[in-house]
Amino acid sequence: MTTVLAHLLGMDRKGKTHQIDQSMWTNLLASFDDEKFMKEMVSSHAPEEGDVDVQSLFHLVDNTLHGTTAIVDSIVNPKGIQGSGSHEFKPLKEGFNPPLAAINEVGCQLTCKALDTKNVRQTLVSLFHELSSYSWVNKALITLSSLAVYYGDFWRLAQVEPSDKLAESMAILKGLPAITKPSDPKKIHIFGVLNEMIKTTLNMTQCIVDFEHDSKDVPELSTMIDIPSSVYQIIISILACSIQFTSQISMVDDNKGKDLPTFARKVKMIHHTIKRHYEDFLQKKEEIKEYQRLQRLFNAPTDNVELIKALFYIKDDPQPLFLGSKKTKDKVESLRRKNVLLLISDLKLTSHDLSILIKIYNERKFHEGRYEIVWVPIIEQEGEEVIKQFQNLQLQMPWYSAHSPTLINGVAIRIIKEKWHFRQDTMVTVLDPQGRVSNQNAMSMIRVWGWDAFPFTDAVATDIWKRPGISWFELLATDFIFPKIQEAIKAEKYIFLYGAEEPKVIQEIEASLKKMIDDGFSIVAFNVTKSQLFWTRLESCMLSKLQTRADLHEPLMQDILRLYTNFKKDGGFAILTKGSRVVINDSHLHVTKVLVQYETWKKHVNVNGKTFDIVFREQFDRVYVLPRCHHFYIPNMVGYIPEDVKCPVCPRMMNNIVKFECCHGAH
Repeated sequence: MTTVLAHLLGMDRKGKTHQIDQSMWTNLLASFDDEKFMKEMVSSHAPEEGDVDVQSLFHLVDNTLHGTTAIVDSIVNPKGIQGSGSHEFKPLKEGFNPPLAAINEVGCQLTCKALDTKNVRQTLVSLFHELSSYSWVNKALITLSSLAVYYGDFWRLAQVEPSDKLAESMAILKGLPAITKPSDPKKIHIFGVLNEMIKTTLNMTQCIVDFEHDSKDVPELSTMIDIPSSVYQIIISILACSIQFTSQISMVDDNKGKDLPTFARKVKMIHHTIKRHYEDFLQKKEEIKEYQRLQRLFNAPTDNVELIKALFYIKDDPQPLFLGSKKTKDKVESLRRKNVLLLISDLKLTSHDLSILIKIYNERKFHEGRYEIVWVPIIEQEGEEVIKQFQNLQLQMPWYSAHSPTLINGVAIRIIKEKWHFRQDTMVTVLDPQGRVSNQNAMSMIRVWGWDAFPFTDAVATDIWKRPGISWFELLATDFIFPKIQEAIKAEKYIFLYGAEEPKVIQEIEASLKKMIDDGFSIVAFNVTKSQLFWTRLESCMLSKLQTRADLHEPLMQDILRLYTNFKKDGGFAILTKGSRVVINDSHLHVTKVLVQYETWKKHVNVNGKTFDIVFREQFDRVYVLPRCHHFYIPNMVGYIPEDVKCPVCPRMMNNIVKFECCHGAH
């Protein structure tokens, strides 16, 4: 009884008033950031089965500390508005038995033993040893429970009725009237700071309690808060609160409250970190839930409006669409029972792609067939300049677009990248009125065939490539890329297309071509090295053809792949045609040999009926050396690259080698 009374009066077992050694505060503060010591404490963890019900114990602690801190608030600020922001006590679980033995033993460690030994590290070792068999969250809760009992037992006597003589006598024995007298505002202020520190510690504990509960159904996020280190810091905070409180209620102590602001700042910083991690966790969890919802929607849509709504933050703006032709906002419901072309791009949507789509949009049959276009901008940059670029691009579109790029659902962007394989290149996904995908990416088809490919479904893509007499060269050699090339084709002129990465190769080719033209050969030549339109159209032909699951051994496919591979593998290519008939389609390594030898073979032209193209081909066959390995390159076409390909030269299967490449914006 004497020991307990001495404890309540802030004395040691010999009846002397506790003196708080300054080194205690220094060591305790240093313990927060001592990684080595923390690892030692964490290693003591040895949980056993049949742990304490976390939620039930937290409700007890929460009720006790919220009620107690409210009493202290009323003493610190008696003129404060009573009842404002009052805490609603949580219902207690019937039949719950808290771990009383552990709470009492930890309480003794926090108060008597901590001040007797004056060695906070020894106290922490004892605490973690005592709590070793409990889960991490329960370690924090049991320690906080001990503080709650200690703190609550003292302060509940501050609100006794005058008629309760027993409580009045106990309050006097504890020195409560003297401690809380209004004539000592400094002491009252210190109690206010300590009270806030205890509230912060409670809030920290609630974060890890809620995190443990909320992360059970998302195990992939279970490490977003480092629970062991958080519990370690919470227990140090509780020990600091206990020692500080004992110091305040002692009758004699010259260091009262001296180090309290430093501790309070440190505890606030720790709370801020844990709270931020918990908020990040909640956001990630919400994103996972939204991701799962959108996945179900994308996999089994029932209506195009439902799917398109999922692309936007509808809560932020119920009218997320902007109709360019009328310059007005609109709801997604306006698209109901319509076929929708989702134009998905960043701000690098080219004027050429835009012009093709505008021509399609202006076709009468497009609207008669109840078709619409919606621009879904995927823009990761921010700033005023980005908004200006967006608005300038938006004003060129007569169709629907997102009213603002910030309205695009970030989770939807993730699914568009994963499911529809959007990277950076512009794509057009075609949806039917039920929200089903008719064509995952019709952009390549649109670039190659334009309105002829309407309504841009997978079925049309397959049929259009079955048309007889398709010339891959004429698909590439269009007037908007090469002015008047169609005239040259119709006139059966010689056409020479070439491209190379090395300027020296270009110079050699052009010097030889000049000699041939000067000698009277009618040759139309085009350097496509820097022609973005040509390379985009070439890749569009490849992708459009591959989307139909085409046989890579078809002559048309082989010719396109050869052209692309020659440039990617050897750094250059050359094509010679007579009209639309292809004479040579090969690497610049072989073709330049023929060109530089022009003086040796030109004399054979028009001899024995051999025309320029025949002699050129014969010379090419002489210098051509069959490569040891046959290669062909396919650009990034996720979802359309075949797994097994037979070599067109020999009966073996070709090896599939993944190559990553960056051309820094240039082909």
